[in-house]
Amino acid sequence: MDAQGFLAALTPAVTDADARERFLTDPKAVLAAAGLDLPEWFTVTAREGDAAELIITVPGLRDLDGDLSDKQLAAVTGGVGPGDVYTT
Repeated sequence: MDAQGFLAALTPAVTDADARERFLTDPKAVLAAAGLDLPEWFTVTAREGDAAELIITVPGLRDLDGDLSDKQLAAVTGGVGPGDVYTT
């Protein structure tokens, strides 16, 4: 989806009450229906306001090829117990 397609998906939310409600309720589904296929981990939030703005919060860097540390593996497998502190 290019910028024009993105704007075309948003325009009904500004001009039609039903489309606005659908967009505010589930913006990711509306964008997906318009052809913007976002990864499952990507969250889309819509809110009403006085200005149209796009804010993107970029998550921390991920090492997609990296291995988990022993500490991270223990936390994932349930090895963290009461009183244990998990930090990255």
